[in-house]
Amino acid sequence: MLRIRNILIFITIVIFLTITFSFVATKQNDLVCNMVEVKIIDSAKNSFIQPRDIQNLLYNKNIKLIGKNFKNINLKALEAELNTFTPVENAEIYKTSGGKVVVEIQQRNPIIRVFDVLNQSYYIDDKGHMMRISGKYTSHVPVANGYISAPEDFKKSLNVLSLQRPGKRSVLAELYQLAQFIEDHEFWKAQIQQIYVNNKHDFELIPRVGSHVILFGDISNCEEKFNNLESLYINGLNAVGWNKYETINLKYKGQVICTKR
Repeated sequence: MLRIRNILIFITIVIFLTITFSFVATKQNDLVCNMVEVKIIDSAKNSFIQPRDIQNLLYNKNIKLIGKNFKNINLKALEAELNTFTPVENAEIYKTSGGKVVVEIQQRNPIIRVFDVLNQSYYIDDKGHMMRISGKYTSHVPVANGYISAPEDFKKSLNVLSLQRPGKRSVLAELYQLAQFIEDHEFWKAQIQQIYVNNKHDFELIPRVGSHVILFGDISNCEEKFNNLESLYINGLNAVGWNKYETINLKYKGQVICTKR
């Protein structure tokens, strides 16, 4: 008997919640949009996008939300439209019971700025996607230049990892992986300010502290190379001085070769 009563109570609750949610959904669909609020949820880290940029984008695409019935606003289509905007990592849009449409924008996070052989400049973000330079904001990330081939097709959807081919190096893909390692380690993020790609497509790192050049080679044994360099910094340069050497060569596995100036 008790079991039957519990089942009836459960069914009653389910029916009540279904009717309630259906009523709320119907009521919301009858609402008219009276305001569009744009939130840039990571604005403290980067400032590629301002709320007015999203408002202008909607206006230029003739997307008018204010005065429009909620049931005629396709949120998924709006999100897809905003996600085509280069600095946008992700757009999420929802409606409120007060008649407001809220747009939440997450920006892309650049980790390296590239100047290629054609003197084109762009960022690569932490997912490997290329980003055009914004005239409004400059992100403080390491700079890469030198013998970097320009991509044949520059578009937002291009991920530099897709440029990798079996048996063939991709400088942009390796550059992204090197920059990502630096980004993930606070010490190297503070220390490495520039990556130069020489005519052999080897990487040369320019530090903020010390007047030496770090001959890194390719990205093979990347973590081991940085560990060896850190050991040299701690056990060597702190004793002999940070300007004693002209180059520090990490190209060869298990070796650190220093050349005096």
